[in-house]
Amino acid sequence: MVSFFLGLRYFLILASLGVLFAAFLMFWEGLLMLWEGYGLVRLDPDFSVIVTVLQATDKILLGIVLMVVGCGIALGFALDISPEQRKNLPQWMIIDTVAELKNLFFQMIILYLVVHFAAQVGETQGPLDWNTLVLPLSVLLLGGAMKLVASSSHLPEQRRENGRDDHRAD
Repeated sequence: MVSFFLGLRYFLILASLGVLFAAFLMFWEGLLMLWEGYGLVRLDPDFSVIVTVLQATDKILLGIVLMVVGCGIALGFALDISPEQRKNLPQWMIIDTVAELKNLFFQMIILYLVVHFAAQVGETQGPLDWNTLVLPLSVLLLGGAMKLVASSSHLPEQRRENGRDDHRAD
């Protein structure tokens, strides 16, 4: 029965490949948007390309985060890698716990909302509406939630490394 459940983890490789493909798509879309912005500058130098560049940056940053998540899922949860191989990997490729994955998603959402807000402000021609404050407020609330999630870890990092799971003070 245990071997059956251990075998199920290889389905995570499919999930990892899907996330890596999504990262490739985001990179491609971001590069196409930058090319479109370059064309706009060449054809109409008076036209502001700030929004296009911000949107392209948003796509590329999302692609980077998806690349980190895809590699983290494969190397952290699906594949068994030796400690020697693990030392040779860049730190960004190693995600050890689901809590680290959740923290990365919080950061990704906050980053997306910040860039989206900047693009929204750049698109607005007239004075800003009070509804525009929803995005910065969301960023603030998500930042607080991320801090709460990070501080509510069941085991402190040092105890986890030592293999101790008691809650006594050292």
